[in-house]
Amino acid sequence: MKKNRENEKFQGLSLTLCCRGTAVLRTGDTDCQVEAGSLMVHFLTSPAEAVSRSDDYLERSVSISLDDILDFPSPVDIDVINLSLRYPVSVLDSSRSARMQAFYALLDMQKPCGTNAYRLEISRSILYAMILEVCDHFRSMSEESTDMPKPKQETLTDDFFKLLAKHCRQEHTVGFYADKLNRTPKYLSGAIRKLSGRSVPEWIAMNLLRESKSMLKTTGMTVLEISEDLNFSSPSVFVQFFRRHTGITPLQYRRRG
Repeated sequence: MKKNRENEKFQGLSLTLCCRGTAVLRTGDTDCQVEAGSLMVHFLTSPAEAVSRSDDYLERSVSISLDDILDFPSPVDIDVINLSLRYPVSVLDSSRSARMQAFYALLDMQKPCGTNAYRLEISRSILYAMILEVCDHFRSMSEESTDMPKPKQETLTDDFFKLLAKHCRQEHTVGFYADKLNRTPKYLSGAIRKLSGRSVPEWIAMNLLRESKSMLKTTGMTVLEISEDLNFSSPSVFVQFFRRHTGITPLQYRRRG
């Protein structure tokens, strides 16, 4: 089991708050400019790296696993991962920035509390509060930008993610989404990668993985039933997909609880 955990790829969200100074942070193939009050939210398999930063640059950062996000109660919306693509970097108002910094400080206070029997539960509650704060921030930004025209590629990306949310269980090919959006697969793939740093197949796989993990954690469905519900050609193909992206089998993931 220990070996499997070491091999499993981290999937989750990174929340990085710039408290002071400026920097250029790289995630995947994308460089993001941040300044004091900027929040960078991105889905990751490795942390963002600083390409450049000012001498006075100071950040606070925390990573929240996809498993923890799936375990959070409502009203956390799992689409926060997709929203992080639309708003990878945004500026918080002073009150929201102060609340986020308070959350980071609370997390730091838990580190030396090794004797507290509820330390992990307390830390998870703080992370849940941070995700709720980010969700509300995204909601506010979405409402403010409703009437604003968007660049064509950004509109195409929004339309792609709406389609993906609706059809990802059944449709796993780039061609399906390209046809729906009246684009060639090559054009769609290039546009999505340019704006998000990830390819269409990567986003499809990410959503399938998210759905499969949710079903394994929250239902009693068998591997066969899950593979059929997610339109894999066979249970073995589903198991191979899951192991390729996590390092463990679906049943090993379920047994972890």
